[in-house]
Amino acid sequence: MRVAVVLAALTAGGAFAKKSHILFLAADDMRPELSPYGNSYMKTPNFQSLADDGFYFRRCFVQQALCAPSRTVLLTGRRPDTSRVWTIGPYFRHTTGRNWTTLPQFFKEAGFRAIGHGKIFHEGNASGWPLDQDQEYGSWSVPYFHPEDIYNKYNKTNPAPCSPTAGCAKSPHSNIGIDQPWETFNDAKSALTAIEWINNASKYTNPFFLAVGFHRPHIPYVYPKEFEFEGDVNFPPKDYFITQDVPKMAPHDWTPEGYGYGDLRALVPPINRYENEFQKNLSTLCEAVPLTKQAEMKRSYYSCIQYIDHLVGQLIGALKTNNLYEDTTIIFWGDHGYKLGEHCDWFKHDNYEDSTRIPLLLKPAKSHRERWGIATVGQEIGQLVEEIDIFPSLIELAGLTVPIDLQGTSWVSLLGDNSAPGKTVVLSQYPHYSQANNHNVMGYSMRTKEWRYTEWRKFNCSVPEPMSNCPTNSDALPQWDPSFLWGVELYDHSDDPSDTWGDYENVNLANDPAHANVVKQLHAQLRSSWVLP
Repeated sequence: MRVAVVLAALTAGGAFAKKSHILFLAADDMRPELSPYGNSYMKTPNFQSLADDGFYFRRCFVQQALCAPSRTVLLTGRRPDTSRVWTIGPYFRHTTGRNWTTLPQFFKEAGFRAIGHGKIFHEGNASGWPLDQDQEYGSWSVPYFHPEDIYNKYNKTNPAPCSPTAGCAKSPHSNIGIDQPWETFNDAKSALTAIEWINNASKYTNPFFLAVGFHRPHIPYVYPKEFEFEGDVNFPPKDYFITQDVPKMAPHDWTPEGYGYGDLRALVPPINRYENEFQKNLSTLCEAVPLTKQAEMKRSYYSCIQYIDHLVGQLIGALKTNNLYEDTTIIFWGDHGYKLGEHCDWFKHDNYEDSTRIPLLLKPAKSHRERWGIATVGQEIGQLVEEIDIFPSLIELAGLTVPIDLQGTSWVSLLGDNSAPGKTVVLSQYPHYSQANNHNVMGYSMRTKEWRYTEWRKFNCSVPEPMSNCPTNSDALPQWDPSFLWGVELYDHSDDPSDTWGDYENVNLANDPAHANVVKQLHAQLRSSWVLP
């Protein structure tokens, strides 16, 4: 088996001071709609187990709600303006980060065996190609494990009738339950291979940093049918409308991406019929796709989450079988939030709360609890934290020295005292195109305890080829000139428990004279808080 091939190479080597293991788990497009966050209708007992034995972070936010930029932030400890990674495609080693030490690389150099499976870095060009996942630059101790794409093998073509406008659809379904054993799917292959490493852990003198990246619940929502969600999906959501007074360039239109799936492409009339007119009439998004189809998609999304929970349970079970559970810190994170019809949109690609807030669960190893005086587990961390904080936090939790060039801040102190203040602001951003201004814009967004405030400003950098016109840090600075401010958003979160969807960000207050002073104060705070590259 593959694990045996590299076993000998890793058992040879010097002895290391005893360190606890780290199991590093990631999911693609998973929002925090899990039982630890109060969503009891979700069958996620293994996520619940992690929260019960550790901590769940209620208000953790990503720096950009898109896979490649988000993962680059977490794995390099640098924000998007610093890495110049604002979309899928650019590779941080080819922009500004040639000499950066990544998170798995840091632990490898500290004496851990860094072993990766599935989707950790974004795959393909975004992490080096053809040897992706940053393998060429030494992020891993052994060759990276990519599972065969069984999801798409099962999800072959759309059997729906041909559309008179689009012709015969030959693309995969957007969602489908497959009556096949759970062990045969991509994500199971990654989990089961990681379990082999866990089973062989006693053969090594040094601890593992074992990373498993799950591809689901990313669309297409393909899952083993035995994990079908059986509850009420409650569709449409209560905010199935466009935010009142929102700037035209702020919302995202999901239909061009959705049109790539055969079942959606076969719908009549075509779902992307308003694509070119979207910013002129945002409400067209609300009539693009039948509600019954969207409800079906939402059910499949929930089903994917329940499947991933099962795989997390398999990994936890392997740790317990090998008497490693108490000696392993487990962290689980989602690479960004997600919309399931909120504001008539799907996916991510904007600065809304639903797109930027993520699940973050941490179960510390016994030695890590003892080191930091963590006496109580099963606790909520309600303070504001950021995805970029995960890198320095894991390092500090393990008792190692945090590099000074990381742009995040450790939250380890919150584990021992969850009454500590935490951050006053967290920052996100997203590039869009403004049809009215015929120019790219960047939405610079700030979340405080009480407000979400976003400014849409003229953006001159090339998003797909950032080094072509923004090679220096000064090129990537926000353009604070008042003439380049083309849209503002303000939402009141003062009584937001961060456990619901659809109750906030429904009315933009930025143009309300009663909130003029708030806008003025938050503009100054955004400008002073924005972390420069």
